[in-house]
Amino acid sequence: MDKNLSRFVEILESYECLLHAETQAIASREIDLVEEILQQKDDCMADLLRVKEMLPSDPRDKPSVDTLIDKVVELQQRNFSTFSSLVSEQKVKEQGSEPLSKNKTFNKVRNTYLRTSDSRISHLWD
Repeated sequence: MDKNLSRFVEILESYECLLHAETQAIASREIDLVEEILQQKDDCMADLLRVKEMLPSDPRDKPSVDTLIDKVVELQQRNFSTFSSLVSEQKVKEQGSEPLSKNKTFNKVRNTYLRTSDSRISHLWD
């Protein structure tokens, strides 16, 4: 395997680990930890995009890499869905007390997670 492709896979595996950590943080409703993981994911994605530019061909041409990419995308989508459910639950629980929009940390994480930017996995193959 090419040196750059090996590095690409290594970074992608790190991203996968971050997704698993994010899954746990979302499940335990640790919003501050989710925010930290999102920042780490952004940094990891920047590295991944940088290395991808050095590859001579599409990494998806390798079946093992293609499978890993699909797994990462699936995890990302699952986390997004789970986090969206958490946001919905919080909105229901917050009715009658301080509006969710006033919870700056929660909204910051929500906006970070939902934003459209080049650091998101969905843009890796554009």
